[in-house]
Amino acid sequence: MLEYRAPLEEFEFLSHQVLRLNERLPLLPEHNHLDADLLKATLEAGSALLGSQLLPLNASGDASGCSLADGSVSTPAGFPAAYAQFQENGWPALTVPLAWGGQGFPATTGVFFDEMLASTNVAFSIFAKVREGVLRCVQRFGDERVRELFGAKLASGEWLGTMCLTEPQAGSDLGLIRTTARVDADGNYRLSGTKIFISNGDHDLTSNIVHLVLARTEGAPAGTGGLSLFAVTKYRLEDQQRNGVSVIGLEHKHGIRANATCSLAFEDSLAYPVGETNRGLACMFLLMNSARLAVGVQTVGLAETAYQNALRYANERHQGRALNGATHPTLPADPLTSHIGVRSTLIEHRLFIEPARLLCAWVGLLMDESACHPDEDQRKHAAQLVELMTPIIKGYLSNHSGKVISSAMQLFGGHGYIVETGMEQLVRDHAICPIYEGTNHIQSLDLLARKVLADQGRRLKSLAREMLGLAARLKRDETLAPLAGSLQRWVSELEPLMLHLAVETVFNRDVVGRASPDYMELIGTMVFGHLWTWMAEAAQTSDPDSAHTRNKVAMAELYISRANEDIPTLIKRLMREPRELDRLGRITLT
Repeated sequence: MLEYRAPLEEFEFLSHQVLRLNERLPLLPEHNHLDADLLKATLEAGSALLGSQLLPLNASGDASGCSLADGSVSTPAGFPAAYAQFQENGWPALTVPLAWGGQGFPATTGVFFDEMLASTNVAFSIFAKVREGVLRCVQRFGDERVRELFGAKLASGEWLGTMCLTEPQAGSDLGLIRTTARVDADGNYRLSGTKIFISNGDHDLTSNIVHLVLARTEGAPAGTGGLSLFAVTKYRLEDQQRNGVSVIGLEHKHGIRANATCSLAFEDSLAYPVGETNRGLACMFLLMNSARLAVGVQTVGLAETAYQNALRYANERHQGRALNGATHPTLPADPLTSHIGVRSTLIEHRLFIEPARLLCAWVGLLMDESACHPDEDQRKHAAQLVELMTPIIKGYLSNHSGKVISSAMQLFGGHGYIVETGMEQLVRDHAICPIYEGTNHIQSLDLLARKVLADQGRRLKSLAREMLGLAARLKRDETLAPLAGSLQRWVSELEPLMLHLAVETVFNRDVVGRASPDYMELIGTMVFGHLWTWMAEAAQTSDPDSAHTRNKVAMAELYISRANEDIPTLIKRLMREPRELDRLGRITLT
């Protein structure tokens, strides 16, 4: 069975030494009612609840899965009671703004809580988290009536929600959506169509479900420009009868088996418009981007649990002798951690997990600053960084976290492959992360085509500003000064590469499709280097002589040395993409 201990000390370090929430939160009107002690106590309380209530349900929920009978989905044993306690204790409202009836905690605290949620029970976390994105769509785009009908119920978690985009013929190409919404004799919208792969599509956790559905109104233009967004409830609000929403299938999945992934049929369902007609996709992007950030947090949580259990097993399991001589000569064999290959693997896990966690937490802070920082320039700077980092959090993190989880399972040997240890479940649960909320190739296209080339690198300049500011600070510290040159050199290479790709794309649009995965790898590597040096700086500033600081600095140096080898290779590859396209064009698939 999997074990887990929340990394509360690391949350504290990132919150106050790195991100300096104690200095930055007082500037934000939405969050200046909070202090460091309350943030810390809240995460400690959350850790205790999740560890005692949700971790024990992880394996049993995976084993039994959800079930469909008489048109309704039942979640695994223990889930309804756990959600009732989760909701009664106010956790769904943690980061909901005060004005909407929430507790108004900063997004960074929400990121740490959500990481713990994913670490203990990722299937449960999907039930819990989609709702907040639905709420934000309703509050931002809904009219007064829609906000009154759904706002309070979603804010408290009394009702959960879904996002209904995909159809049998329309996956990533939402322009192919066929679901329709017509106006009836009473002036109400009636929605009909089929949606598939809907997380939380039906369940027994709450008394109602709010589906956000993309559909076409009568006479709407073809393509994505003809999509509108609607809220459709499982049960009608006036009489609590079924609202023409039926479950036509419950998916039997490779992983996240305790979450209900459904095919839904809508038949003349009463629907409430959310936002302007034919502007549905623009509205839905708020929810989609929220979901993409949530996927990144999931990957960190899963990787953290995999690492903790691999480390525990490697300390307890004795096999063979260390190459440089026995470390435990009185025992018949040395622990696995005595072997350099095992130690190296575990260090690789930390090289990923620590900056990945900081990336999610940093973007959480930037989201809050983009919403309510008093300085307009800082709001704009923060918003540009959030836009740039969203595909990286979803794509780069889920690409690399899978490697961490897989190698953690391998450290168990044959014991990792059997069900009882829980390691193979982590591999299966993670497998969806590179796929849903837009596959990772789509994320890389979004990064290069829309977030870099389409705005002539303005968002990249926001990243460069952060990296150069850190480099300037590093130069003032003798220990860290050697790392500054790497950050400066990487920044100097960003604009020439962007201009090269922009020119090549003019002559052949396939350049973007071919180059985008390598470009995401490049920017992700640079961002991780920035984050490692940022952590090293914070540790060095707070306590230069501690073991914690020595660890952070050594890890930063190790990561930067590797990145200095990888980045030139990636840039060279990106510079020669047009020639690769010519070779690819001469190959026939059979």
